[in-house]
Amino acid sequence: MNRLIYHLLSSRFGARLEIQILMRQTAKAFREDGCASKSPLFRKHSRDCCLNTYARFTADTARRAINNGQDMKHLHHRLYHMARHLGTQLRRRLKPENDQECQDIIALLYRNIGINIKESSPGEFTVQKCYFSTFYTPDICAVISAIDQGIFAGIYGRGKLTFQERITEGRYACKAFLFSK
Repeated sequence: MNRLIYHLLSSRFGARLEIQILMRQTAKAFREDGCASKSPLFRKHSRDCCLNTYARFTADTARRAINNGQDMKHLHHRLYHMARHLGTQLRRRLKPENDQECQDIIALLYRNIGINIKESSPGEFTVQKCYFSTFYTPDICAVISAIDQGIFAGIYGRGKLTFQERITEGRYACKAFLFSK
């Protein structure tokens, strides 16, 4: 694995950069689906401020899309492909050599955005703590989870992430499974 890039992502700068890229690409995916959302700008804001802005932005934009009767299948598709592209780019740059290194990348990326994710058994992931769970309803979480599915598919280079339980549904943790295709 490319340790230099991994180390950069581990820094405060890397975490802020990750959120900024995610914000820009998520806004683009929503805009291209007919939502009139432009991403807020981050100028010298802390990671926590950027993360809060991203959480509020995604919650508000997804809520508007749901309330306006947008085609959720199409929106899910756009968010998934945007995130898969980001994950694939990271995979190319970081060059993970095995599933353990993919898991390390996922853990770092998610830690940067306030999510504690672990592989509890091969292909089974558990989220004990999720920053976004206080911002999202179950419906919004279901829409935004397309981003998780895309990131996983891009980083691992395969598979489909499927959620079985979610914190936003009142569960103690989120449980997801990465099925190989």
